[in-house]
Amino acid sequence: MHRIVVLSIMLTCVAKLFAQMPQWEIVPSPNGAKCKMPYPLCLTPKQGNVLYATVAISATDVWAVGAEPNQSAVLTATLAEHWDGAQWSIIPTPRVSYKQVQLNSVTAVSSDDVWAAGFKDNVSCPQQICGKSLVERWDGIAWTQVPSPNPGLADYLYGIAAISQTDVWVGGEEWQESPLIDFPVLMHYNGTNWTSYSFPQLQLGQISAVFALTSDDVWAVGWYGTVSTGKGLALHWNGKSWRLVPFPTDNLGVVQLRSVSGAASNDVWAVGNVAYYGSYGELEQSARSYRWNGLNWKQLNFPLSGYSYVNGVFATATDDVWAVGAGNGSCGFAYCYATVHWDGNAWSEINNPNSGVLLGVTASSTSDAWAVGDGFNLRSGYPTGTYTLHYAVP
Repeated sequence: MHRIVVLSIMLTCVAKLFAQMPQWEIVPSPNGAKCKMPYPLCLTPKQGNVLYATVAISATDVWAVGAEPNQSAVLTATLAEHWDGAQWSIIPTPRVSYKQVQLNSVTAVSSDDVWAAGFKDNVSCPQQICGKSLVERWDGIAWTQVPSPNPGLADYLYGIAAISQTDVWVGGEEWQESPLIDFPVLMHYNGTNWTSYSFPQLQLGQISAVFALTSDDVWAVGWYGTVSTGKGLALHWNGKSWRLVPFPTDNLGVVQLRSVSGAASNDVWAVGNVAYYGSYGELEQSARSYRWNGLNWKQLNFPLSGYSYVNGVFATATDDVWAVGAGNGSCGFAYCYATVHWDGNAWSEINNPNSGVLLGVTASSTSDAWAVGDGFNLRSGYPTGTYTLHYAVP
């Protein structure tokens, strides 16, 4: 009897200790409009509700942006949600009269100065490439659309970084008509006017993400070229001009950088994948992470294998960096939609409920982080809409 009592006490203590350990947990987040097209265009009414990016100003002030169904899960409208410390709420965004509209990235200067970037596309133009840049701003009261340039036949924005209300960078891809091809584009807003920086020499390329430490220390990452001959793209702004910074190549294929973040000018991370053709001609991906030490970029091992990739990264300190992605890992499932942490020495996978594709990550401190994306039902695999995970140290 004494042994049973002791064992019971030990199990209770272990349970309490586990409950006090920081872990990723699902926090309910609302869905916007319903997907109303017939099956299989809409697998569920919630399909098409997705959060692509997130930014934390504080533990009680977090934004996430993405898309909600317009006509279908593909033809969407913009979606913005806010966390106030107790719950996520949908905050109305301006109605944009295009068939496909979405916000891909979000950044914050303060609680009343938040910026988001994406694109609007009518889809049905003669070239079938009809995108226009879209920039929106939260002033503490409402979201409004900020007029933005469209230097090409079509322009799509994927990244945004704001240092102040008069110092904002966006990046994406610009299409030209003859020949029909895309290349990276960056645009700067000084509070009044926009200035565009196009890179037509980097054909078949795009900027996926932008990160700014200061006005004269800005990074933009992406890729250019084909799977066989392309390269990872890292551009740096020194306050006067953009410079193409040498980036490690990969014998497998083209390095595709999808996100960038840093804790200092000599400590910046870029993540993504290398894309290559498999033995049967199928397109494969393998997760990659790289670190800038102030002199050059170096690859560091990432704990996902198989068909894998990294979608987002966010650094709060040199020994506290979060990344989200997918691949074969140690989550206990056949495939891991992973939350991965850098502790200053190595990346390690931190388990989460594994109920959604993770697209963005942010943190307000070393003890408070969020990941967002596109949820699904673990049993059926059907879409469940917006997906938000929270990591907090008790």
